[in-house]
Amino acid sequence: MTTYDFWMTKFGNLSPYKQVVIIVLMATVAANFLAVGFFTFVDLGQLDNVLIVTTAIVIIVSAPLGSFLVGMNCKLKQTALLLDLASRRDNLTGLSNRNEFYLQAQRQITLTDPVRSAGAILYIDADHFKSINDRFGHAVGDSVLQEIGILLRSVIGEWDFAARFGGEEFALFLTNADICKADWLSHKVLTGMRDISTHLRIPELNVTVSVGIAVHQPGQPLEEALVAADKCLYAAKNQGRNRIVHAYVEYEPLQRSI
Repeated sequence: MTTYDFWMTKFGNLSPYKQVVIIVLMATVAANFLAVGFFTFVDLGQLDNVLIVTTAIVIIVSAPLGSFLVGMNCKLKQTALLLDLASRRDNLTGLSNRNEFYLQAQRQITLTDPVRSAGAILYIDADHFKSINDRFGHAVGDSVLQEIGILLRSVIGEWDFAARFGGEEFALFLTNADICKADWLSHKVLTGMRDISTHLRIPELNVTVSVGIAVHQPGQPLEEALVAADKCLYAAKNQGRNRIVHAYVEYEPLQRSI
């Protein structure tokens, strides 16, 4: 940490009242010091000389203080951006977290014409992940999750998004995708899992995933589409894992009695 950063940190930890007092005192001391110097060594017999000296004092005092305040403001903005990014990202994989996925998916559904599907949702779960941690250690388990994150980012399109829901659970939202595209991409994910052991240089490591797919139906709430994908994921796991199960049924909204 530089001396400047050290004092910026110390200053930032003070209360707003103390910060204002320090700034006013610094400006007062600097202005008085400069004023005494100018009045001692400069002939101020004419008005224009007084105006020049006053302007010079204001500039000399305000420039460093202004730079200091602007620097503080920039650091606060950078910190706010980093905190905002951290609140939306999964630290291990760099993917979106669950909350960010929900926000993006809901936004996509809202922006889509109500008579059209917004896309497809994929729920992905790493099979027997606990046994990977038990056999190879949690460090390898974390590396596997990171590799899965890299794979998911590599297969999705520009307008799609991926998230880690927690543990070994992941989700994809494929914008405007139909069941054929979702199924095709899911097979790419299953195939890509075979390369993880090569990337990590652990030949005996076998990583597979189960995938549940649900295509969002026109007018369907996000929660119902997510539940449908989750049910398909559990079906894939119950059928033996390392497979894809999808549901494509017409959505019929509940009729409310009048």
